Amino acid sequence: MSQTEHRKRAVSDVLEGGAALAARHILAFLRVTVPLTLPLGVLCGAVVVWLANSSGSRHLATGILVPIAVVYVLAVIVSGAACLKVAAEVYSDAEPSAAAAIQLALRRLGPVLCLSAFLLIGAVPAAALLVLPGLTALGNYALILLMLALFSLWLSGTFAVALPAMLLEGKGIVGSLRRSALLVRGSFFRALGTVVLGAILALFAGVLVAIVVSFFSLGGGNVILIVTLVGVALGELFVAPLYVAFLVVLYYDLRAREPGSSVERTS
Repeated sequence: MSQTEHRKRAVSDVLEGGAALAARHILAFLRVTVPLTLPLGVLCGAVVVWLANSSGSRHLATGILVPIAVVYVLAVIVSGAACLKVAAEVYSDAEPSAAAAIQLALRRLGPVLCLSAFLLIGAVPAAALLVLPGLTALGNYALILLMLALFSLWLSGTFAVALPAMLLEGKGIVGSLRRSALLVRGSFFRALGTVVLGAILALFAGVLVAIVVSFFSLGGGNVILIVTLVGVALGELFVAPLYVAFLVVLYYDLRAREPGSSVERTS
C-alpha cells in the first residue's frame, strides 16, 4: 500500500476535519453568506408574513413572493459556491477573500447552476426514499422508487466533488463530472458517506440555529411566525459553509492520493 493510500481518511475524519475548518473560519464564511442571503431571507420572510395576514391582496403578495424566492435561491447557490472557494483558500492556509470568492461564483454562475440543478435533481429519489413512510405503502411503485434511489445514491457518490473540481480547477460541466468520477474511483463509499452524512449534519446545524432562535417567540401567532422565519434565515447562514467544508476536505484528500500529487494536509 502506498503512502498516500495509507493516509486515506475515513468518513468520520473527513466530517471532523470539515467541521473544524468551518468552525475555525466561520467569520470568513459569514462575510459571504450574510450579505448574499440574509437580506433576501428576511425579505422573503416579510412577504410570507404579509401573505399569511392579507385577505384581499393575496395575489399581489404571491406575485411579489415568487420572484423574490427565485432570487433568494440564486443567492443561496452563489453563496454556496463562494463559500467553497473560501473553504479551499483557508484549507490551503491562504488568506480568504469574500469579494474574490463571490466574483468567481458569479463568473461561473451558469455552469454552477446547471451542475447544482443536476446534482440536486439526481439526489431527489434517495431523499424521497428517506421521507416516505415505507416501500410497502407505495405498492407497484416501490420497486421503481428503490431502483431510482439506488441510482441516485450512485450519482451522489460518483459526482461528490464535481463542484469543487469546477470551481477550483476551472473545468466545465462535463469535465467536472468526469474529474469527480476519476477522483472518487476506489473511494465511492467514502464519498457517498461524506455527501449524505455531511448534508444531514449541515441541515441539522441550520435547524439547530432556527430552534434556538425560536425560544424567543413569545407572543401571538404572528410573533411565532416572524421569529421562526428569522431563525430559518439565520440558520441558512451556516448550512452552506459547513457542507462545502466537508466537500473541500474530501476533495483534497482524494487529490492527495493521485500519483505525483503535492497536496498535503494533516488537519
